[in-house]
Amino acid sequence: MAIRWIKNVLVDGAKSVIEIQLGDRKIGDKCYTRIGTEVEKWFDNISETREDVIAQGLDILKRRLGAKTVTYPDGRPYDWQ
Repeated sequence: MAIRWIKNVLVDGAKSVIEIQLGDRKIGDKCYTRIGTEVEKWFDNISETREDVIAQGLDILKRRLGAKTVTYPDGRPYDWQ
């Protein structure tokens, strides 16, 4: 089992999903990010707390989407919180 952090967003106006996976038994186990339907991009966690792993995943997603416009489905700018 795993815990997934998933948000529905628009990326450059197209519907997409951004996702972070954390381990279930050990929070830092099996961490990855994914944008849309792409293959998972695995990463090594720098902390063992859920909040820190999500923050690390968000930083990775922000860097990967840096040149794109990311908004909520209603068009508001995505706040990365």
